[in-house]
Amino acid sequence: MINAVGREIPDYLLENGREVYQGKNKKDGQYVKKASPRTRRGEKPMDSKLCASIREACEKCGAHDGMTFSFHTEFRDGDYVASMVCRVLVEDMGLKDLHVAATSLGSAQDVFADYMEQGIIVEAQTSGVRGRIGEVISAGKLKNPAIIRSHGGRPRAVEAGEVHIDIAFLAAATSDCCGNAKGTGGKNNCGSMGFANHDARYADHTVIITDTLVPFPNLPSSISCIDVDAVCVVDAIGDPKKIATKEARMTDNPRELMMARNVANVIAATPYFRDGFSFQTGVGGPSLAVNRFLEEHMREKGIRMSFALGGTSSAICALQDKGLVDYILDTQDFDQGAAAHLFTNPHHVEIDLSEYANAANKGAYVNKLDYVVLSALEIDTKFNVNVIPAPTASSAVLPAAIRTRRRVANVVSLSRL
Repeated sequence: MINAVGREIPDYLLENGREVYQGKNKKDGQYVKKASPRTRRGEKPMDSKLCASIREACEKCGAHDGMTFSFHTEFRDGDYVASMVCRVLVEDMGLKDLHVAATSLGSAQDVFADYMEQGIIVEAQTSGVRGRIGEVISAGKLKNPAIIRSHGGRPRAVEAGEVHIDIAFLAAATSDCCGNAKGTGGKNNCGSMGFANHDARYADHTVIITDTLVPFPNLPSSISCIDVDAVCVVDAIGDPKKIATKEARMTDNPRELMMARNVANVIAATPYFRDGFSFQTGVGGPSLAVNRFLEEHMREKGIRMSFALGGTSSAICALQDKGLVDYILDTQDFDQGAAAHLFTNPHHVEIDLSEYANAANKGAYVNKLDYVVLSALEIDTKFNVNVIPAPTASSAVLPAAIRTRRRVANVVSLSRL
């Protein structure tokens, strides 16, 4: 079947009610029934949610063969929790036919690739794939097709029940004994937990994994204790220094800086560049560098940014500290400076991915964006953007070829035509 951007989608990828992309306005006005997670009894007075080990938490939440588990990737390449949990599920508990519903998959979860090759992990749904996992999927070694969704498409699918999460295992910088959790205030901070709090609300069971247990109540919290079944304390949940990966970096490459300056010049020359404009950058180094060059244009015209959206870097935080940005609406932090800034600035606000970009809700923030600056692998002359490499000829199963394509007005893409 041919989708709305002219790509042929094999029939076997459309099993179980899946549909091809039919265009950005196809489902406007339609009702979407929100799925409801199963909920066990509330805790009894003075019950403890603290578990001595991850395995105990898994058993308490009914981990079983064929289940779907999720985790967030705010720690990016520094994440420890996902691999830690997966080893318990597979090597300690001997579970099989596992389904992964991650916000992203990268080198920090390389052990997943082994389990995919062994046929233990049979399905992956994610918003991005990097590292050895991507190689295994592209080689057709994952039993079921991998499904790649945008950061807004994932919460829509979870809310609609297309993705049902049995247990969400969520790393938190701090938590109290009841599961009020957040990404700040601990010894390993990730900042915003915008990737995680949606899972906590919709998963049947939620396990908070932290390395810093704090007194009750740990407020204000990113995740509420009303959604949490178990709390587990480990030695370390991740390495925050690895949040700033090679993709999420402040570039010093002269070519990339030239591209970033040119993009800022293009933005400044458009009629949308006026007082109260809104702005988002993607994670790529050249994209993040655009922030540096916007300041001189903003000062020259005497204008302010009403809000900056999405993943957050120290560069946009610096603009806010200089009085040039009213609000930062933060789904994830790309460096430790941004994570610390979230903790101290009341106009730097954490939001979840549904608020950010769910096309099926009644008020996604992306609908109010004037500019988005993205790094991409490919872009065509009709502004179809691809952020996932094309599969090789040997990729007969083609699971990684469900490619992410976006149509956005006022997009400046740092890519090749």
